[in-house]
Amino acid sequence: MANGSTPPEVPTPPAFQPKTVPQAAQETALSQKGTVVIGGTTYAVGLTWQPLQNPENPIIEIRETLEAEQDADLYCLRSSIAPQYGIGRKSIGHKDGMPALAASVAAAVSNKESICAIFQLKNGYYFTAIRNDLILSEEDAFYETKDEARRAFFAMMAVPDWDLKIAPKDWAVEDAENINLVDLLKRAPKFRLVELSALKRTSVLLFIAVIILILLGIVIYTIVSWWDTVFPQEKIVALPTPEVIKPVEPIPEKPKPWEKVPQTDIFLNKCWNNAYQLNAMTVPGWQLNTVYCTPTGISTSWSKSWNQAGRIAWLKSAINEYKMSRISVKISESGTNADGSISFSDIPLVASVPTLSVDQIRDDLIDISQATGLRIDYQQESIVDPPTAPDGTIPPNQQVYHYFRFSIVSPYTPWEWKVFFDKFTGLELLKIDYEPSLDSSTKWKYEGRIYAK
Repeated sequence: MANGSTPPEVPTPPAFQPKTVPQAAQETALSQKGTVVIGGTTYAVGLTWQPLQNPENPIIEIRETLEAEQDADLYCLRSSIAPQYGIGRKSIGHKDGMPALAASVAAAVSNKESICAIFQLKNGYYFTAIRNDLILSEEDAFYETKDEARRAFFAMMAVPDWDLKIAPKDWAVEDAENINLVDLLKRAPKFRLVELSALKRTSVLLFIAVIILILLGIVIYTIVSWWDTVFPQEKIVALPTPEVIKPVEPIPEKPKPWEKVPQTDIFLNKCWNNAYQLNAMTVPGWQLNTVYCTPTGISTSWSKSWNQAGRIAWLKSAINEYKMSRISVKISESGTNADGSISFSDIPLVASVPTLSVDQIRDDLIDISQATGLRIDYQQESIVDPPTAPDGTIPPNQQVYHYFRFSIVSPYTPWEWKVFFDKFTGLELLKIDYEPSLDSSTKWKYEGRIYAK
């Protein structure tokens, strides 16, 4: 297992030097940042990518996202190990039927799960990053200048363990390959954008069908009423119906606590990437404090260093420089502290049915502690739902769920712990802390529950 040391510092990009691209590359870029032309084909870039929570029935989920987001017109559905979809916009040049460049690049290198790539085009640079087979939501972009492209590429390079790095040869990136984008796309399938109106058409047809049924019901009721008025029927006195005692319906069982838990691998990945990017963001005169990560988002803070040299403007400039616009920052009244937060809305909730007994869970926790040489604090607890009444009466549908609450302080990163967490079904990760100021042996802390069968 690799040691979870502090991520490498982001290199400072040198000043932009214009360079002529060979004509053989056959690559051109449009003035809009939403499309590029590669080898004669127009591709869409700048999509917002999200993981697909319900691959069996994706249309409802995609429709809700498109209708909720402003200026969202199109979508691209990408099938892979981790299915996801991208949101497109006509306002930046996207069109129905246009292929998405990030999806084609991901398919062309599908034998690699984590890729950080920058391609030089004639009038700019195309950048994308794929982590654990997921296109990162904001890493599908075209940059007109070399400085912009280098800042985006090296900010993402602060995250370690890439299976494949692609960069121009003259950038001199260690272990990076210089791959021609035209040749790469020749063996890649095309995932095309679909317009929102195609989704709305079904809803319109259903609405028309409901209106027709209502009108038909009104017509039938009117005819029956008229018939009874013109041709009155002899009244039949009905005999009283004997009272029927309805059987007592069973109380529906409440959902089990492990039926909706955050998907472990996506939660680990988002905590790891964001914590390292925050740590790699250098802010003169400011010190990053503990980073707290939960399934709903990340919270952290900065404090001015002892020399009092830091300025608020430098902190805000660093957030823009390192492409961290997704973080919300609030400055204290004294100006010496700043709180930051990032919201997560795309971690799926899944069912993780427990298959291990209480004794098996305890034995596995002890074995992992012995294998890693780390202390694992754990305690057996229970959830009683619904609880016993104050007079001692036990509800008829009461369920008791046994679980172990655990806590681990470790030098190992979230992704390195994944191999151990995968041993357990019924696992619910509650919290991950990252402490950048401590030595490497105590940087990460994990808290969660493991439910027993």
